[in-house]
Amino acid sequence: MPRYRVGTAGWAYDDWKGVFYPTGAAPGEYLSRYSRVFDVTEVDSSFYRAPSPFLARRWATTTPPGFRFTLKIPQDVTHPKAGGNPQEALREFLSNIEPIRAAGKLGPIVAQFPPSFSREKGEGRLAELLRDIPEEYQLAVELRHGSWWDPRTYELLRERQAALVWSVLPFVHVPPERTGPFVYVRFIGDRALTTFDRIQRDYRPQISEMRDRIEGRTDADTDVYAIMNNHFMGFGPGSAQIVREVFDLPPLDLSAAAREAGQLALGDFPADPKGPAPDG
Repeated sequence: MPRYRVGTAGWAYDDWKGVFYPTGAAPGEYLSRYSRVFDVTEVDSSFYRAPSPFLARRWATTTPPGFRFTLKIPQDVTHPKAGGNPQEALREFLSNIEPIRAAGKLGPIVAQFPPSFSREKGEGRLAELLRDIPEEYQLAVELRHGSWWDPRTYELLRERQAALVWSVLPFVHVPPERTGPFVYVRFIGDRALTTFDRIQRDYRPQISEMRDRIEGRTDADTDVYAIMNNHFMGFGPGSAQIVREVFDLPPLDLSAAAREAGQLALGDFPADPKGPAPDG
């Protein structure tokens, strides 16, 4: 079986209070509580602005050994505006996240391109990005325009050992091409759901389809990152638990995020050796 890391896109959701985090939890506690349950998260905020070195260091020190962050590359790199400097934006991003990499907690970085980004207009930009990102960084590339489903795209990604992201999105059908040494899956969904405190859809068929795709194209040495967006089924942690169920992985103790550090779950308490007390 591949080595799975299943987590959510982000962790700072007030809608999770009372169902994942305790009701009184402060936002500053969310990451440490999240990392008691999950061993990976995808950072979405880095798409809009690179985290500061201070913030990256705090994330690294807040999480336990073995935890991994995957981060989206800033849009100033993937969606450069006229007069912008994507190379400088990329250098700043990689420099700022160095505390995470130095701590051994950096997973793949993710280049997310918009649905309008076509091969005809964007092949040169993609090739430039693949050259600019040092090879010591694992790279996943999310393409959404159908013009990219072409052997020339797959060869370009394979030359860099960049993984084509297997996105689960309405009206986007990413082919099951392995282009990197790892697999990166994003269960995204649409934007119809606006509250994220419960499961609101049953997308087990789509998850089962992805399980079959993964199992047919990986082996025991393959790292698989599976990231759940709140929009997919309505509640990221619960959706991740369903992924683990469908993938035949051990369930997680979601209640650990609500307990205080070191507090035992109810099932962890040893049985009373004296047996139950007599009635009366």
